[in-house]
Amino acid sequence: MHGLTERQVLLSLVALALILLTARAFGELARRLRQPEVLGELFGGVVLGPSVVGALAPGFHRVLFQDPAVGVVLSGISWIGALVLLLMAGIEVDVSILRKEARPGALSALGAIGPPLAAGAAFSVLVLDRPLPSGLFLGIVLSVTAVSVIAKVLIERESMRRSYAQVTLAAGVVSEVAAWVLVAMTSSSYGASPAQAVARSALLASGFLLFMALIGRRLTHVAMRWVADATRVSKGQVSLVLVLTFLAAALTQRLGLHPLLGAFAFGVLLNNAPRTNRPLLDGIQTLVAGLFAPVFFVLAGMRVDVSQLRTPTAWGMVALLLVIATAAKVVPAALGARLGGLRSGEAALVAVGLNMKGGTDLIVAIVGVELGLLSNEGYTMYAVVALVTVTLSPALLLWLEKKTPPSPEESTRLESEEAARRAYIPGVERILVPIVARALPGFATDIVESIVASKRRLGETVDITELAVEQQAPGPSRAAGEASRGLARLAARVRVGISRQRRELRGSIQAILRASRDHDLLVIGARPPARARGLSFGRLQDAIIQRAESNVLVVVGDPPAAERVSARRILVPIIGLEYSFAAADLAAHVALAWDAELVLLSSAQTDVGAVVWRDRDPPRVRAVARRVVDEAVFRGRRLGLRVSSRVHVGAHPSDEIAWELARAPYDLLVLGCYDHGPLGRLYLGSTVESVVVRSRVPVALLVAHGGTREQVR
Repeated sequence: MHGLTERQVLLSLVALALILLTARAFGELARRLRQPEVLGELFGGVVLGPSVVGALAPGFHRVLFQDPAVGVVLSGISWIGALVLLLMAGIEVDVSILRKEARPGALSALGAIGPPLAAGAAFSVLVLDRPLPSGLFLGIVLSVTAVSVIAKVLIERESMRRSYAQVTLAAGVVSEVAAWVLVAMTSSSYGASPAQAVARSALLASGFLLFMALIGRRLTHVAMRWVADATRVSKGQVSLVLVLTFLAAALTQRLGLHPLLGAFAFGVLLNNAPRTNRPLLDGIQTLVAGLFAPVFFVLAGMRVDVSQLRTPTAWGMVALLLVIATAAKVVPAALGARLGGLRSGEAALVAVGLNMKGGTDLIVAIVGVELGLLSNEGYTMYAVVALVTVTLSPALLLWLEKKTPPSPEESTRLESEEAARRAYIPGVERILVPIVARALPGFATDIVESIVASKRRLGETVDITELAVEQQAPGPSRAAGEASRGLARLAARVRVGISRQRRELRGSIQAILRASRDHDLLVIGARPPARARGLSFGRLQDAIIQRAESNVLVVVGDPPAAERVSARRILVPIIGLEYSFAAADLAAHVALAWDAELVLLSSAQTDVGAVVWRDRDPPRVRAVARRVVDEAVFRGRRLGLRVSSRVHVGAHPSDEIAWELARAPYDLLVLGCYDHGPLGRLYLGSTVESVVVRSRVPVALLVAHGGTREQVR
C-alpha cells in the first residue's frame, strides 16, 4: 500500500486550508446578509470550483484540486462531515414527537418521493432525450431531501425542536433511504431483478432499525456509562460517540444502504443515552461547525461547473427543471402533511423543508454520473437548480415560520423543554451516597429516593453509587444499615441501577472525596448545628462540603412527622444566581415525589449595607425580586406542580425566611449556597448560617462546586 507523497501531503493541507478559509469567509458574508451559513459555504464552493477559479486560474485549480490523491483526502473529510452532521440531526430528534406525528410524516414523505420521481424521469426522457432506466435517475435525485442542509439551517435558527422540523427530518431521512434503495435497483447492484433489489433493501433497512432499537440501544447505554464512569481518558466520550457513529454508518454501508442512515439512527439513540450532556454535545458540535461541515458543503459547491451551460436553451431547461422539481415536491408534500393533520402553515413549512437541496442529492447525482446514468450536463443543470433552491428556501422558511407560530400545545411543550434545558436536576445522572454512620444517611437517603423517583417518572437517566465505608467494630451501624436497605428498596421499586463500593473506615473522607470526582451530586446527612457563628456540621461533613469536586447536598435534621404527609409544603428562598435556581429545581423534584406544594420566596434587602444607594427604592427592588421568582416558577411548573410564590422586601433575608417559616407550616426548607470560607473553616454566608440554626424544619443545603459558583451546571 502506497501512502501520500510529500507533494500530495502539501497540496492536501493547502487545499484544506483554502477550503476552510473560503467557507468561513462566505459563511460570514451570508450571515451578514441574514442568510444561513450553509448557503455561503455552498456558494464559496462554486467560486472555488471550475465555475470561477477554474476558469480564471485553470493551472492553479488543476494543480491544487485535480490531483486524485488530494481528491480522496478531501472526499474522506467531506464524508465524515456529512456523517457527524447527520449524527447531530439525529440527536435533536424526539421519538415521542415522531410517534405523535407519524401520520403527517409518512404522508409527507410519500408525497416528497413519488411525484418527484415521476417528474424527473419524465423530464429526463422528454426534454433531455435520455432513455430509461437512466432517465429514471434524475427522478431519484429530485426525490432526495438534503437532510444535512435542512438540519444545519434548523440548528442555526434554533428551530429544531419545532414539530414541523421533526416531521421534516424524519420524512427527509426516509427519502434518503428510499433514494439509495432506488439507486441499488437502477444500477442492479445486487445482480438481481429490480423487485428483488427493492425487497432486499427494504428488509435490510427494517432489520437494521430493529437491531438498533433492541440491541444497539442497550449497547450504547452500557458503553456511555462505562467510558464516563470507569475510564479517565481525556474526551473519551467524544471518541466513543464518533467510534459508534462510524460503526453504525459502516454497517448500513455494508448492507447496501446509505451510511448516513446509520449515523442518523445512532444519533436518535444517543438522544436519550446516559451521560449525553451539554459539554459532550458542544464538543461534537465544535468538530462539525469548525471543520467537517464546511468542507462538505464547499466541496458540494465545487462540483458545479456552470461553463457547461453555454446556450440560452440550456438555461431555459434549467429554469424549467427548477419549476418542475419545486412543484413536484412542494405541492404533494404539503398535501400529504395537511392530510396528516398538520395546520396549513406547518404543512407548507414541511414541504419547503423537504424541498431543500445541496447535500445528499448532489452525492446521488455524482453517483449517477459515475455510473453513466446521468450526464455531466444533467448534473450541472441539477446543481444550479439546487443552488437556486438553497438560496430561496431558507428565506421562505423564515417567512413561513413567522406566519405560523406554535400552536398552544406546541408552545407548552417548547416552554417545558426550555425550562428543562435551564434546570439543574435533569443533568444530574450520577448520585453518590456514602453509607457511614457519621454521615447520617437516613433522611438523606429519603431525599435521594424522592429525587430518583421523580427523575424516573420523567424518563430521565439516574444512577446511584452506594459507598459503604466498613466499620472497625464488627457489624454496621443501625443508621447505615437502614439507609442501605432503603436504597435496595428504591432500586427494586423504580428500577434504578445502584453500584456498590466498599472502603475502609480509616480513609473514609479520602474515599468519599475520590468517588465524588465521577459523580454529579454527593448526598450526606447532618445534625442541626448549635450556633451560627463558627457553623459546623461535623468534621466529616465540613471536609466533604469544602473539598468535594461534585456538588454536595447536605440534609440537616430528621424527616417531617408522619401526620404532615397529607399536606406537605416545601419552602425555597431564591436569589438571582444559578445555584439558587438549582436548589429550587431540586426542591421541585422532591415536591413531585411528595405531592407537595412548592413555595418560592424571593427576599430582597433595601438597607445601605445590602445594595448601592440608587437601588434602595422598594418598588424597584420588588420588581427585580419578582423577575427572579418568576424565572424559578417558569422552571418548576414544567413538572406540573402546585407552585406559589412570595416576594418580601425587608432589612435582612434571614428574618424574612424565619417569618415565612413561622407564618405557615412547612416540611422542608431548601437552600442553595457555596462555601465562602478558606480551607479548614466552613462559611456558607450569614443568611444561610442564621437560617439553618434558627430553622425548626429539616433543611436541605445544595452546596455548589466546580466551574463558577454562580453556574452550577
